[in-house]
Amino acid sequence: MARLSIEVITMIGAALILAVLGGIAFHDLIMIDTGGYFPHNEKPEVIRVIARQYVWEFIYPNGTISYDKVVIQAGKPYIFNLTSADVIHAMYIVQLGYKLEAIPGYYYPLYIIVDKPGVYNIYCAEFCGPGHYTMIGELIVVNSTAG
Repeated sequence: MARLSIEVITMIGAALILAVLGGIAFHDLIMIDTGGYFPHNEKPEVIRVIARQYVWEFIYPNGTISYDKVVIQAGKPYIFNLTSADVIHAMYIVQLGYKLEAIPGYYYPLYIIVDKPGVYNIYCAEFCGPGHYTMIGELIVVNSTAG
């Protein structure tokens, strides 16, 4: 009888631990998917990103277009509104751990804030055709001019 109660307590304890970890993971995923970790006093800048065979097209709010290179300020929140013009692509910023699919006809927000200035590689992580290996871009993070 004592053995049965130890097993029950162990199962209940394991279930509680898993429930707590699941709750923390769920909360963090919601924060990532909605940009909940952005500063509340600062409105994020929206940059449209159109994936094309075999180039990344970045459209800034002022209408400026750049290809395979996007420049943002360190510490400032951004939303990359990602889509594809042709086939399925996946924007993958390896050093920062950001990865999001780009599917024709759909728009997906990638909430991004980078604190450390530098140059980060952008790859296509979804085979998109014979020139897939050439679809490489750069995220350039510069020091903030505010202050």
